[in-house]
Amino acid sequence: MKKTQFSAKNLFILSALTLTLISPAIAAPKCSPLIAVGGDKGQTVVKKRATAPSIPIGLAGLKRDNWNTDFAIKSNTQYKQFVTTFIPETDGTYSIRVYLKYNDGTADEVYNEKPNLSLGKPLVIKSSPRAEDQPYQVNVFVGDVESIGKSYQISVKACRS
Repeated sequence: MKKTQFSAKNLFILSALTLTLISPAIAAPKCSPLIAVGGDKGQTVVKKRATAPSIPIGLAGLKRDNWNTDFAIKSNTQYKQFVTTFIPETDGTYSIRVYLKYNDGTADEVYNEKPNLSLGKPLVIKSSPRAEDQPYQVNVFVGDVESIGKSYQISVKACRS
């Protein structure tokens, strides 16, 4: 009888331990890094330094800056969440906006803040697409006077669950 109780107890502990170890893996979202548009082939992390806009001579109405970074979303996969990770390489205030861009020419602004960030401490921004639509790109906009001269790196993951 003691042997049966001992075996049952061991089986119970083993089952509980197994569920504890497996459950987080089952519950964890399945995320994939998105590739930056226009970057090096396969680049999933973009490092930048926000620069002041330039105005080309003769084209006063146009300005060029490096404030936008786009990440391409696979069109054949349904994603439930996008996770943008922003890591400052300079202390200070950053002007950050994140958009989900759709094929119909519209975009949802999912983040628009001017946080004061510390070197190396990541800012994680989670966003969800429209209920019946999937975006084709995630746009991360880092600009304005607060951000000029500051360095950072950004990446975006797309999650299916």
